Amino acid sequence: MKKILIIGENSETNDLYNLLSTDYDIICAYSAEKVNTAFQNVNAIIINSVQAIRNDFSFLKKAHQNGTFAFIPLLMITGTPQTDDELQCLSYGVVDFITTPFQEITVKNRIENAICIKDSASFYEIERMLKALPSNIYLKDADGKYIFATHYWHHLDHSDEPEWSIRGKTDIEIRKDKENAKKAMEKDMEVIRTGKGDNYIIEINADGIQEFFHVYKEPVTDHDGNINGIIGLLNNVTEQEQLKRQLKSAAIIDGLTGLFNRHEIQSQVEKAICATKQNKSTFSVIMLDIDNFKQVNDCYGHKHGDMVIIKLAEILKSNMGSNLSAGRWGGEEFMILLYDTEISSAKYIAELIRKCFENTDFPDIKPQTVSLGVTQMKDGDTADSLCIRVDNGLYKAKKQGKNRVIVI
Repeated sequence: MKKILIIGENSETNDLYNLLSTDYDIICAYSAEKVNTAFQNVNAIIINSVQAIRNDFSFLKKAHQNGTFAFIPLLMITGTPQTDDELQCLSYGVVDFITTPFQEITVKNRIENAICIKDSASFYEIERMLKALPSNIYLKDADGKYIFATHYWHHLDHSDEPEWSIRGKTDIEIRKDKENAKKAMEKDMEVIRTGKGDNYIIEINADGIQEFFHVYKEPVTDHDGNINGIIGLLNNVTEQEQLKRQLKSAAIIDGLTGLFNRHEIQSQVEKAICATKQNKSTFSVIMLDIDNFKQVNDCYGHKHGDMVIIKLAEILKSNMGSNLSAGRWGGEEFMILLYDTEISSAKYIAELIRKCFENTDFPDIKPQTVSLGVTQMKDGDTADSLCIRVDNGLYKAKKQGKNRVIVI
């Protein structure tokens, strides 16, 4: 039962009490001075004109100034026509008049209308207040059309236009990134269909800016449990996501060369063995080592030694594609994994790398060479047996004079 606060004591407020007490929970305050924040849980307030006007509208002015009853409709009992003082009460928060003599249907209708109007106003007030939060809070109907969103971004079309509104529009209509917009609407329809909420992280690249957002979506239901919309929360997690990616990259990437580190390239060899056994394909491995590298460090210093390593890594990167992964095995030693590659093709690639490195110019350093071992996966191979075999090929290349490729 809705609660109504009636302020004032005279025949009119008594009559109103008798009129409404059957359908409403009536609370009485005999004077405006007795009203305080304890009455904020009522659905509507009705005040007689004497209490409203007395002391130069002191009660109305104070309540209007500090927002004590900002979300509660305030009605006033008046005669017909209203006096100038009564009409001035509209400037201090009174939303409607209940005129005498009372007619039950008219009085109740005005009360319900005032509650409804104030509830609508509260909705917009809440929307306005939510804009102060960094998160975007949004509401969509069952068709995926926005009812409101507290924030707009540069990745929305027309979002910089002062009069533009998101209301009534779908993601497909307003977002520059149409692929993500399509996925968003698909997620919306899934929440509507299943009644289950969802949360996920999306990457948006618009206007040359990379951003990551954590999206939360929950279904909105009516009193009967019917799903009629989606309430959502969008948090910008770009800084956190970029940090996570940097940490993930640091765990698998060699800091000097930008290639995979030993742990990661070895892991990829193990995965390749498992995949090969399942799909009956094959792959090859190249192990390579810079010749006489200790002399480079001893004669020219480690800075020049690092430059030689980086140059070799750049050659490997330039040959990398969807069927090639490369990693720094340790020091000046590298491993290359060639997916779906027979031994003959692997040998050809190894020769290309050898020649390219041999013809690389180094400032203040004589030309450098590299030795390479090449092998192909065989039945029964493990990661250890494969690595030992290709390492033996590299050892033979070194023993036979360096700057050469040995297939084993």
